[in-house]
Amino acid sequence: MKRPEVKDRFVNPDAELPYGVTPEHVTNAIQEVYDYWHEVNEWHLENDYGRFHQQFRANNAIGGFLGHRFTLELAEEMGSLEANQMDDGYPDLLHTGGEYEWPSLAVKDKEGAGPGLEVKSSQDTTFYAHHNVEEWLIGIHYQINAEDETPADVAPIEFTQVLCASMDHDDWVYRDADGSNRTNTSDLPKEGMHELRKNPVYEMESGLVQGNNADWNRQYRQNHARFDPVYREENPAILPDEDGSNVCDDCGQIFKNARGVTMHQGGSEDCGD
Repeated sequence: MKRPEVKDRFVNPDAELPYGVTPEHVTNAIQEVYDYWHEVNEWHLENDYGRFHQQFRANNAIGGFLGHRFTLELAEEMGSLEANQMDDGYPDLLHTGGEYEWPSLAVKDKEGAGPGLEVKSSQDTTFYAHHNVEEWLIGIHYQINAEDETPADVAPIEFTQVLCASMDHDDWVYRDADGSNRTNTSDLPKEGMHELRKNPVYEMESGLVQGNNADWNRQYRQNHARFDPVYREENPAILPDEDGSNVCDDCGQIFKNARGVTMHQGGSEDCGD
């Protein structure tokens, strides 16, 4: 199958990241995960074991695996971040480049009060945790492609979004599992997800979310258009041109396209500019 590759057009060079992490560090880590997945996937196919993702019993197991691989690769990229060696420890990455000294590199939840970076991965529209994350959070959305086939021209897996934000306790909603078979979890409601979505580090066009808040949707599209030249060219009405040539002097709205349209909607009436 096609080897998955990071595409430059989807990298946001202005993304905000902590502890000296850069978008290049993130995309290098993504590519390392891609290379690992590709090699293992090819071995599974060559030996008639099916696609690699089919070896996992549940989607959340795939997400956990991808988050762990990304954590290890980002730690390799960053000398000031160490992967937490405790199974299910918190946070996933310990910042060791500052004044705070971690008691060890294997830190439990209750000891995770120092500076660090948590990593979550999901195919869902939100992210889940066993506690309210009060750290910088990197959230990964991914997609498995062509689940029932193995076409040679399709990458088996892609990261559609890598988002980052500093999260607070109140950004999360705690779900008590009392009386059910599931474990207690916390998840991000739409307000918490907004904090992440407005700061994409890597974002495919297919990863853009269209929710029920028009202002947020416009912000997501504008943010994406600022670093994705193809998307910007295909959607000329999202951002004003540098010279203001696609903005109406009378009503201030952006023209629907850059091909000589002279009539556009201005408030409740057609603007004749």
